[in-house]
Amino acid sequence: MYVVKFSLKPSKKLLCVFAVLAVIVLMVCAICLMTVHNKTCDTATCDEIGTYSLIAESENRQCSFLEQFGLTPVADSVSKKEVIIPTDFNAVYEEYNELQKAVGLDLTKFKGKKAEMVTYELENATARYAVLLIYNDTVIGAHLTNGEYGESNLPLI
Repeated sequence: MYVVKFSLKPSKKLLCVFAVLAVIVLMVCAICLMTVHNKTCDTATCDEIGTYSLIAESENRQCSFLEQFGLTPVADSVSKKEVIIPTDFNAVYEEYNELQKAVGLDLTKFKGKKAEMVTYELENATARYAVLLIYNDTVIGAHLTNGEYGESNLPLI
């Protein structure tokens, strides 16, 4: 068995302690920055209705999100599926993102992320369905549709 023994002068021990503490502080700062960077906003703003909530951790909150736009969802008409926001936006997705920007949303920071697509049937609306894109219990995108193939998506407002 071999034993390795290190002997440092007191001034070098202090330097090593500071170096280890500096590395620990840098790691904590990096973790905090990553957490803040991945945090989604709880509100968005658009000219038509002002600031509105994006929180969507439950079906009730999702319905409340739609009600902010004067829409009345049929609560028991929910369908859900997982989607992936494309890493590279083609012309169709660029156009879709412009629809989102009109209500204060932007999908560019969610490229490559998995999201939940939630569809609600609507009562007394010009469109038949409202579709929400939800990431980390937050609405990141939404549109209206009649559900017909080839038909354009409509903005929430």
